Amino acid sequence: MKHEKRYRSTTKLGKHLTRFRIMPYLELLLAIGFLAALGWAFYTYAIPFFNNLGNHAYSCRTEPEATPAPTPEPTPEPTHDPYPDHALYDADIKSLQTEIVVPEYQYATDVTVFGDTMIAAVGNYTQDGTAAFVRLLVYEFRTQTRTLLPLPLTYKSIRFPAMNDRWIVYLDAAANGGGRMAAYDRTSGEARTLKTVHVGHPKPVLYGNTAFWIERTGESRDKLFAVDLETGESATLVIFDGSSHALSKPFVYGSTLLYVSPSGELTALDLASQSAETVDVGTSYIHDPQMNADGIAFLDSDHARDGRILWYDGTNTTEVVTGAVDFSLGDGFIAYSRFDKNYIYYYGDGTTFCITRSDETAMLLGAGGKTVVWMDVTWRDKDIMEYMTVGERK
Repeated sequence: MKHEKRYRSTTKLGKHLTRFRIMPYLELLLAIGFLAALGWAFYTYAIPFFNNLGNHAYSCRTEPEATPAPTPEPTPEPTHDPYPDHALYDADIKSLQTEIVVPEYQYATDVTVFGDTMIAAVGNYTQDGTAAFVRLLVYEFRTQTRTLLPLPLTYKSIRFPAMNDRWIVYLDAAANGGGRMAAYDRTSGEARTLKTVHVGHPKPVLYGNTAFWIERTGESRDKLFAVDLETGESATLVIFDGSSHALSKPFVYGSTLLYVSPSGELTALDLASQSAETVDVGTSYIHDPQMNADGIAFLDSDHARDGRILWYDGTNTTEVVTGAVDFSLGDGFIAYSRFDKNYIYYYGDGTTFCITRSDETAMLLGAGGKTVVWMDVTWRDKDIMEYMTVGERK
């Protein structure tokens, strides 16, 4: 019997398998697997290779090529300190600030700083709802000691006290304006009335045994007075007839009396030689000038909210800030308040620092020497004064 051999064709079987519905999915899985393997190889080998190549090409630190002679080490560059003269650059602000505590009295005003001493008028509210500043606070920064002086009062409040080694001059002020300008001799303890004040609250300044202030004496007339504190004799230095420049306060530095003339010119009167000169600072309006050994700071408005603080160094006038209504001049800096924060401007290099902590609102009270004094107005149940030294790094 003849048997025929039958063979199964693989080609036909393959064609048969391709007709199965699962084959497209198997082919997709194989493609995905291939791409995944390719990606793993690229991530594992190619990326480190290119990264390593890039690090050697663009790194700031490269290995020197081997040479028979030793390669000198590069000279290290000094670390750049953008404010090399200012201790505030890397200071812990909170640790440098000291609170002035006056438990006997609730309120303080009219702060003046000179050297290591601060003076201010302190007091409480009275039954009629107005404050009565009845004591002079003398505070020594170095020793953190305070003295309360009961200066003689005929009216209600001590205002605008000025002090030197021998004298204290102050306005014994009535609540609605006026009062008397008074002097207190620190050596003898005697007090005297210098002049009766009828209108306003003028602020005196001191030079040796002489006091100066600008006072309203008529409907549109003001006078710059000079009074000898030993004899009580007075003289009128300048008459302001209908001039708004009478509102600008005089300032004394050394033997120079600085004021704005009735025509608006900045005037420096040498009290030793009695000679006066006009200082051209290059602006059309000058208000409340202050002076030290380095130059003159002033406002270009009557404390307007959009006014400027300017600094004149004897040659050039520079804008310190716009939108600060007042300032105080210290040794090497100008202090001012803006948007409830206090700032220090170092006029030597134009650097500005904020010295108010983020959780605090503050109002500048005064500055002098290397010290700034302000009031913490975060809450107002009691006047809280604070101060700090902002001098240059030694």
